[in-house]
Amino acid sequence: MRALYCYLTVLLLSATHQSNLKILDTPDGGSHPEPCALTCSGVSRHDQSGYVWYNRDGKAGKPINIRECGFVSPPVVTAITAEGSRYDCPAIRAFYTKTQLFYVVTVENARAADVLRGQCDVNWIATGYNC
Repeated sequence: MRALYCYLTVLLLSATHQSNLKILDTPDGGSHPEPCALTCSGVSRHDQSGYVWYNRDGKAGKPINIRECGFVSPPVVTAITAEGSRYDCPAIRAFYTKTQLFYVVTVENARAADVLRGQCDVNWIATGYNC
């Protein structure tokens, strides 16, 4: 019985333990309590409806939906293209980061049709605050 009690105690403690995430700075320069720090990540598929690749000034761009992360201020975002099956996907950079979305644009000239044909998905990670 004592072993069961010890096991349940360890299980309970490990289930409630949260990792420490420390954010040194954010795009808006705001500060929030440390327990509110959040890392959220995802994949924006090349063929995702509603958030599609578009052409602008010789580059391909795409909005990325991060609404479900629940950020209360703009997070720090890192994004890369995942190699498609038939095309070397172009490098991208994130810009115009808000609490519910951000945009990516290709670094070099590229067309939306090329990125779609190459099946280039966007893998992203965002770190910010949810309270």
